[in-house]
Amino acid sequence: MYFLLDKYEHVVYNLSAMFVRVKKFSGKHTTRQYLQVVESYREEGKMRQRVLCTLGRVERLRDGGLDALIQGLTKFSKNLTVIQASQDLLADWSKEYGAVLVFRKLWEELKMDQILKGHLKSHRYKSNVGEAIFALVLNRILEPCSKRRAELWLEEVYEPRFSKLKLQHFYRSLDFLDKHKPGIEEELFCEVKDLFNLPLDIVFYDTTSVYFEGEGPEGLAKKGYSKDKRPDLNQILVGILMTKEGIPIGCEVFPGNCYDGSTLKHALEILSKRFNLRRVIFVGDRAMVSQDNLCSLEELRYEYILGVKMRKLRDVNKEVLSRAGRYHLVNESLWVKKVKVGEARYVLCFNPEEAKRDAEERKVIVDNLEEKIKSGSLRKVLKGDAQRYLKLEKETFSLNYEKIEKEARYDGKYVLRTNTELSAEEVALAYKNLWLVENTFRNLKDILKIRPVFLWTPARVRGHVFVCFLAFLLTVTLGKKLLAIGIKESLWTVIKDVRGVKAIKLWLKNESYLVRTELKGTAHLAFKAVGLSPPARVKSL
Repeated sequence: MYFLLDKYEHVVYNLSAMFVRVKKFSGKHTTRQYLQVVESYREEGKMRQRVLCTLGRVERLRDGGLDALIQGLTKFSKNLTVIQASQDLLADWSKEYGAVLVFRKLWEELKMDQILKGHLKSHRYKSNVGEAIFALVLNRILEPCSKRRAELWLEEVYEPRFSKLKLQHFYRSLDFLDKHKPGIEEELFCEVKDLFNLPLDIVFYDTTSVYFEGEGPEGLAKKGYSKDKRPDLNQILVGILMTKEGIPIGCEVFPGNCYDGSTLKHALEILSKRFNLRRVIFVGDRAMVSQDNLCSLEELRYEYILGVKMRKLRDVNKEVLSRAGRYHLVNESLWVKKVKVGEARYVLCFNPEEAKRDAEERKVIVDNLEEKIKSGSLRKVLKGDAQRYLKLEKETFSLNYEKIEKEARYDGKYVLRTNTELSAEEVALAYKNLWLVENTFRNLKDILKIRPVFLWTPARVRGHVFVCFLAFLLTVTLGKKLLAIGIKESLWTVIKDVRGVKAIKLWLKNESYLVRTELKGTAHLAFKAVGLSPPARVKSL
């Protein structure tokens, strides 16, 4: 056969003109049939045929020789090889796999499965509420959506322990979380403290508002100051306690008409009663400063570092900002000066670069006001900070140059009040960490999507917020573990890559297998960070 192919190698390339035919040879007493490979070709404008090879007598080839020949030829055909393999191979589904394993490992390392199991002993649930809670937390991290949509999302995740979960189990788990939250939070705090070896000496407190698309749960959803700039909608206020490393240790839900400062007393009660803390320095922003809050902090013997409103407090305006004395250099962006007014201790902080920006922004505003005054179109700018630079005389607006000059004294500055024995430098650095924690909270709130909230009972709304808190904790924990092994890749890049690790169910003839897709990008770092080996590439089901 190969000899004959070589003989006609100048026309073999035209494979589409090749075909197989049966050639009959009749004798006196018998007829013989031969199988031939024939090629059509054009010569002098006419179609002609020639035999490339004779494969043999048909009856002999049918005895098995032809099958062996075809099998041998298929290895030279890419398409036929795939088609032949596909007859025995079937891909059933592809599901989320890698991220489930990584966050399950963190869930177990924080002993959340054991903590929930302990609290579930007092209930007679037939369903696995603990698995429903983990499923909700995982959904918050990977694919935040409503509880109804989360039930459908379960079909996209490879986790056999989720197989029996239904929508009612999610709702039941929210009720359970609301009822047992204080105890769960306390036990979880002990595990977090041990896991990260936390010297819990400084605690940050922050709040954010979460609005409802509809009316929300009665008694909890109220209109108030909206940090989402939606004062027209009912909302709740969520307070969160964090360590100076940005690790969350507790959260609370308040009616939407509360203000930041009014929630502080409740947060302090949590610290004193729920968590057994010896010495805590409480750090809060300017919204936390009120006489009642200062009294509460001192009654409970908490040390504190609080930002204060420079323009509204007389002590600060008259004494702190005007007090003579040299600043102490901490770093290029932070200069500090300690000031004592009576028994109150303040730290004046100054950022030269921020001062330059403040001055430039004020100049833009003043220049704009000058133009508006000349053109008589002030109406558009009589809102916000621009008002403080104007004065009204005989129904005519003019620039208040005295006020403009006084504003310069605030450029690049902020003032802290403290009752600690820390140095001015330590106080300023502790408060600066609060900004980092606030940014972390804001970013994770956006990513984890606390809202929209599709729940209509106070208990389930509180349970939902606690689910978001647990998702926040797991995400932060993964980030800390990545840093601990020297990984500086973006946390969300690692999560995205580990989500790319899928489980595919394959059928080979009558046997089923689980095939893991390849680890791409930074996916392997997620497994390394949590001390978990990537799953086998193939395993029987």
